[in-house]
Amino acid sequence: MTGIVAIVGGTDSGKTTLIEKLIPLLKRRGYKVGVIKHIMHEMVFDQSGKDSWRHAKAGADTVVVDADANIVMFKAVPPDAGGSDRLRGHIMKYFSDMDIVLAEGYKKHNLVKIEVYRESGVTGPVCLGDDNLAALVTDACIDVEVPCYGLEDLESIADMIVKTAL
Repeated sequence: MTGIVAIVGGTDSGKTTLIEKLIPLLKRRGYKVGVIKHIMHEMVFDQSGKDSWRHAKAGADTVVVDADANIVMFKAVPPDAGGSDRLRGHIMKYFSDMDIVLAEGYKKHNLVKIEVYRESGVTGPVCLGDDNLAALVTDACIDVEVPCYGLEDLESIADMIVKTAL
């Protein structure tokens, strides 16, 4: 089964940067790594008028664009498929060939979480008190009940992800 760890934190805390640094490290260790980016607003990924857009607008439930080096899939998801059921029930099946999935966001979901917090942040850490918080990655000196790692303590963070996710 594919392990999943959510990388969470406030806006501009460094979530994407941490994930960018962890991916090659985990891959060098031999793991297949997938990433899911959770956003809270609708985005348009396909270009209006293009064939794939027209297929989706015509009602296709799944549209795949096969472009030599990449495959892009547009998949209709039931509107009532929300929360972690949506993640586990609809999205994770596309990551069945991965060992580890790093999910950027999902701070309100029932997932193992690593929070990135910068001392310069407007507020404090957002997931303190969450039973799923496994670690804090920070440049601040904070007394918390979970392991704390520095922003560049990548080997230790990767160790923790492997231990937690697998």
